[in-house]
Amino acid sequence: MRVKNSPRKFLAIFSISVVLSLLTVVFGAPLMRVLRITYGALAYWLLGIVITAFFWFIGAPALSVFVGSIWMTLGTYMELERKGLRWTASALIGIIAGCLFFSGAAIFNLEKLGVHNLAEAETLVKQFMTDKVFAMNPGLQVDAGLLVQLIPSAVVIILVVALGVGLMFERRVFSLLDLPRERVASQLKLLEFRVPDFVIWVAMVAFLLTMENFNVKALEILGMNIVNVCTVLYFFQGLAILEVSLRTFKAGALLRAAIYIILVGQLFPAVSAIGLIDYWVDFRKRLRKMRLAPKSN
Repeated sequence: MRVKNSPRKFLAIFSISVVLSLLTVVFGAPLMRVLRITYGALAYWLLGIVITAFFWFIGAPALSVFVGSIWMTLGTYMELERKGLRWTASALIGIIAGCLFFSGAAIFNLEKLGVHNLAEAETLVKQFMTDKVFAMNPGLQVDAGLLVQLIPSAVVIILVVALGVGLMFERRVFSLLDLPRERVASQLKLLEFRVPDFVIWVAMVAFLLTMENFNVKALEILGMNIVNVCTVLYFFQGLAILEVSLRTFKAGALLRAAIYIILVGQLFPAVSAIGLIDYWVDFRKRLRKMRLAPKSN
């Protein structure tokens, strides 16, 4: 589906997505998704190449790498989604594609800076923390070595969040821009989002690796990276449960806003815990029974 003769909307979508990407990295994602759905694959991929190259050439390689990775993740997900592939496979392949783009671009940039191994990367991060972060906040204590080792999970988390934000706010952006929204059969129903069951065992093993001392540092780092990613995945599941709960109890706008501010803004781990516990409890099934009970009486 393409909208013809609407250059203003095209420029608005593109410009806002670039500005939001520049300011927040992930919140340009809904606009990117609208851009692909409305104006087609050619416009989406060409603009992705242009904006990634633009950030690179103006001396913002980090932003170029992150924006390019998000563009790759969303684009791959949407191409596979439109071919009818299940959302779980589309999301996994999309995130892998984004990670590969990030890895290739980051290695290329580090090679230009003369960084060839992990020790040199740690030195670079320590220098950055000393010059930029510690100068503004001398009391901050950060292990640069650990920071470098957790970069894999940080990248995956950014891509997962960008994909989640893109899916969650897509409908609202279509509405604000007064554009028709095309739905595909394989599209994820956000209120039914559930992390695949096997992930619970991956998360539990990873948590064990972080808690138990096996005298293998690599295992501990691997566990920490996996736990970080699983926490974000279960956060989105907890978010879906929270939204279903609010709809079931017909919560008003003020109450909804207060709950989201408190739980999502202040109690992130609590929302993730709800998503994790859902594996055993299945909150949404219980909420559906509650909603249907009065009708059956």
